This record gives sequence, structure tokens and C-alpha cells, in this order.
Amino acid sequence: MIYEHAQLTIRPDGHDSFRNTYPAIRENLLAVHGCRSVDLHPSVDQPDIYLLRVGWESLSDHTEVFPETDQGRNVLTLLQSHVTSVEMIHFDADTVQPD
Repeated sequence: MIYEHAQLTIRPDGHDSFRNTYPAIRENLLAVHGCRSVDLHPSVDQPDIYLLRVGWESLSDHTEVFPETDQGRNVLTLLQSHVTSVEMIHFDADTVQPD
């Protein structure tokens, strides 16, 4: 399993509408093959930043399967009216254990 961390910068006047749109974004993501979890976290020190954390079964489920689905296109459309930038990085779900 991998985690996608998408740092979303929201338009300053669009927080309420973004939060109202989030349930539809979450529903569309969870409907895609390989998507296992979706969480949204607001930044505590940068009010226009949110972390969208999505758990995927594999990297290819996110990078190859998701973009080709209707749900993937819906998510991008829903985000476009609220987000000014996205920074994305993927993490392995395995925890590094101290020796």
C-alpha cells in the first residue's frame, strides 16, 4: 500500500465551498479500484493549505488507473474550481522501524 499526500492550496475565498465539495471528492476517490482511504487535514499554520491523504493499493492504481476513470476526471473537475496549486508526493505505507 502507498499513501498519496497532495498538498492543496485553496483560493482564499473558497474554503467553505471547498469543504462543501469534499464529500463528493471523497466519494469519487473511494469508488476507484485500489483506493482504500481518503482523509483531508487543514493546516494549523497556513490557512489556505490542506493535506489530502489518499491510501492506494499500489502506485499504479493512482498514477495509471485513477486518471482513466470517470471518477478521476470528476475529482479533477471538482478540485479545479477551488485549488490554485497541488504538490504531490507518494509514501510507502511501511513504517521504518528503529534498530
